[in-house]
Amino acid sequence: MKISKIVIISIISVTILTGCWDQHLLKEVKMVMSAGFDLTSDGKILSTVTIPLFTSGAGGTEAIESQVVTEIGDTPRDARNKLNHKIAEQYSASKLMVLLLGEEYAMQDIYPGLDLYYRDPKSNLLTNVVVVKGRATDLLNIKIQKNMLMSEYLSSLIQSEQDATFIPLQKRPLISDMFDPGTDFVLPLIEPKAKEKEAQMIGLAMFNGHKYTGQYLTHKDSTLYLLMADQKRKSAWIKLKVHENKEPKMKNFIVFNVLKSNRDLKVMAKNPDDISVDLNLDFKVEIMEYPEDQLYSEKQIDEMNKKLSKLLTIKVNDIIKKMQRANSDSLGIGKHINAFHHDTWEKINWKKEYPNVNFNGKVKVEITQHGIFN
Repeated sequence: MKISKIVIISIISVTILTGCWDQHLLKEVKMVMSAGFDLTSDGKILSTVTIPLFTSGAGGTEAIESQVVTEIGDTPRDARNKLNHKIAEQYSASKLMVLLLGEEYAMQDIYPGLDLYYRDPKSNLLTNVVVVKGRATDLLNIKIQKNMLMSEYLSSLIQSEQDATFIPLQKRPLISDMFDPGTDFVLPLIEPKAKEKEAQMIGLAMFNGHKYTGQYLTHKDSTLYLLMADQKRKSAWIKLKVHENKEPKMKNFIVFNVLKSNRDLKVMAKNPDDISVDLNLDFKVEIMEYPEDQLYSEKQIDEMNKKLSKLLTIKVNDIIKKMQRANSDSLGIGKHINAFHHDTWEKINWKKEYPNVNFNGKVKVEITQHGIFN
């Protein structure tokens, strides 16, 4: 009797179990690992994707190269549908590592291209989004070193630049910042180097709303900007010119790593006619290179602290002016006003007010390590 009950329960359980109705087998899809959007001369969308090609060997299955496929459509979805007609299996963006936006495309509303992926539940929402100086398709068609996929190359380049505090880490979907009325964002700006068979990060593209302004922070400014935005990563190396007429010329420069960074941001906005921002940065730094090598006494170290503080204060205020000229509130000052001074926020047009806000940036540097003799 006991055995009969077990059999009956087992049969009932099997009949009510559901199968994997929504499974997607890898053999039935083509994994798009990197993709790009460009704008054609007549306003259409040029979509380019790379797909890894696999081969079986003694060590198992491995990707040996990338297939590059391009198509033109009236919309991003139309271009994607046409791409599907060129791909043996179904297009899958679940493992998309990098999404490239050509310069002209990025100067228009970039959301339609992102919407294509955000509406797909299988898409990778933390895909790194990058602006290309020139065309995305030109970058994706570069033949890089043998046995390395373009998607892997770009992903590795992005990660190394993030770790070095050159470009921001993609912590959340970009859409989270796009629809926040009190903040703008920056995206990495990359330049194809076809002759060298490589690409180079050249700075941070500044956005106003959903559009690239055409202005960017150079690679020299990007680390300091990320420290201003309180986004320090593993290391943060900065080079400064501290002398003018030393020989050889290398003695004019100093290179240091910011070991610790503290940011104090104060936004005063009690009324629409009196909005100001104080940005104070406190750096603890380690000297990595200083050919002049005169940092033995407390007096010399104190003088260098003052010099570095002065130079970085000038640079911080220059970066703020660049952001204001681009009307790109990528420090999120408007978000702060909206949260803590909401009455003022309701009375202003932030896009008109932001370029005229009075900023006061200040940096204090303390050298805590300067070589083996500390």
